[in-house]
Amino acid sequence: MSKKNTGIIPRPSPLWKQKSWSPDTDRDDAWLRRKGINKNRSRRTKSVTDEDLEELKACIELGFSFDSPDVELNHRLSDTLPALGLYYATNKSSSAVSSSSSLSIPEFDPASPMGSPHTILSPGDNPQIVKTRLKQWAQVVACTLRQSC
Repeated sequence: MSKKNTGIIPRPSPLWKQKSWSPDTDRDDAWLRRKGINKNRSRRTKSVTDEDLEELKACIELGFSFDSPDVELNHRLSDTLPALGLYYATNKSSSAVSSSSSLSIPEFDPASPMGSPHTILSPGDNPQIVKTRLKQWAQVVACTLRQSC
């Protein structure tokens, strides 16, 4: 049996681009992972993490001020810095306390309902969650005091 030349040339295997290493490659990969994590986190829940608090503290230490009256800007910033909502809630309550007499108890704020993500404690919360929220609240209060000095 002889091979007949049919005129069909076999397709060459595809060429694959080989990634060359550069210092930016690791950074870009880390950024894509973080971007994906943040996207999933924002869809899943609005809870504040220790990393979010560290970002907020770093911004305040760099001299950023977050007391803009522009509600739209505050909303966009809160999407970027999740701990900012807790910061605003703490700042609002601390300014209400400082403006009233030191012996009076701050009144209930209807603008911050029990279901709000800025509520520190809810009845029936897990003790570990309560501990974490109180720790985060204390860190935000410390940030507020550092910024006001």
